[in-house]
Amino acid sequence: MTQAARHQASKAAATPGPAVPEAAPPARRPDVLIEPLRDDARLRVWRHRGTSQRLVVCFSGVGRLATQPPRLEFAKTASGSGRDHVLFIADPARSWLNAPGLIEEIAGLVETEAARIGAAQVVAMGHSLGGFSALVLGGFTKVDVALAMSPQYSVAPDLVPDEPRWMGFRNKITEWRIRQAGDHMNAATDHVVIFGRAGREAPQRRLMRPAANVACYLLPRVRHDSVVRLHEAGVLDEVVQLAFDGRKRRLRQLLAERMKASQVSVDAAQAGEDAA
Repeated sequence: MTQAARHQASKAAATPGPAVPEAAPPARRPDVLIEPLRDDARLRVWRHRGTSQRLVVCFSGVGRLATQPPRLEFAKTASGSGRDHVLFIADPARSWLNAPGLIEEIAGLVETEAARIGAAQVVAMGHSLGGFSALVLGGFTKVDVALAMSPQYSVAPDLVPDEPRWMGFRNKITEWRIRQAGDHMNAATDHVVIFGRAGREAPQRRLMRPAANVACYLLPRVRHDSVVRLHEAGVLDEVVQLAFDGRKRRLRQLLAERMKASQVSVDAAQAGEDAA
């Protein structure tokens, strides 16, 4: 390279080029402010104050540690990133709502909160024990939509003799006031139930009864971790909001496209029941 060429190259390198804008940071989901309302051996309750006219009742599952009470779950997902009012509820004894007067007390809390905010819609959601509770709540107070992910339909020994899970808690239930969710699923409530196809879920899936107001979806290669798998696929928040908004066709399409889910038809369920 000649001296003139080297000088020109050095000059070009020293001349700043057009500014390249930095990539925008990913949008940060707003914090959801939570206030504890109650925390004792019978009931844990938290509240988020939103701005909409929707009240979400979000039930916690069993939890990971038997020695610790269930924690608040789905803070941002249940609230629509802070928009909707939420009551978060956990059953520390894991009684599946069988503790004396527990479900009636919860229903009273929901009705009081709905009246306080002037709720135009009350919805419920949860995973596992939380899903069971969401399905049952409509039998005791007005619930427009219930979303249950990997729920138990029953943990009563005579109804699910092939269900070996959660025995440490189930053995402590002495009075079975709520033997199965189906006995309390209100005809005026729209129910969305999402299950994995794994074999260990079979005792609970067997009790499903799809109907005009009960949409049941099965996710292939999914165990009791439906919430984790929906989150990993990037669709958990959308699934929750579509269910609450009653957008059944779009929900079915989304689950089919992103999760390869199939919907259990009423006719197929009826055929299986008749065969049994």
